[in-house]
Amino acid sequence: MNKRDIDDQLKVLSFDMDEEIDDRNERRGYRAVSARRAHPPMDTSHAIILAAMIIVGGIWGGKLVYDYIQEQRLKAALNEAAIYMERSFREATLQSKQAQAEMQQRMASAERLRQQREAQAQAIRNAELARVQQEKRYSSDACKFWWNQYRYNPSERNAQKKKESCDLP
Repeated sequence: MNKRDIDDQLKVLSFDMDEEIDDRNERRGYRAVSARRAHPPMDTSHAIILAAMIIVGGIWGGKLVYDYIQEQRLKAALNEAAIYMERSFREATLQSKQAQAEMQQRMASAERLRQQREAQAQAIRNAELARVQQEKRYSSDACKFWWNQYRYNPSERNAQKKKESCDLP
């Protein structure tokens, strides 16, 4: 057999799938469905109504999906804003506490400094008051008298009287 004979045989050979399927079904006992038993075509009015329902349902469903997506985006943005605000609030509270602690330290330092100055001033006043009182005692007539008495006549009695009148330790 040459190549030309095979090509001629293939050209003559026909493959009718519908016929093959019908023959096979008949052998198996299946009957072909008649055209009368098939579903009748849909009326045009029904097809228009069905198409309108599909379109409206699709648009309405799309709107619902779009609204849901927008709502989720809004929730995410609000959660992010809440987290940011909470973080900012915590930082502000921390800064406030630090500033308050620093202020208290400054106030305590200022109070200690004021107390030290006040104590120094009080010590100076007390020393001045003691000096003035001592000068008053030394300038009193009784102290001068017993001082001179002890200077010219140093006796135990004159020393005791000088000590009492001048209020010496």
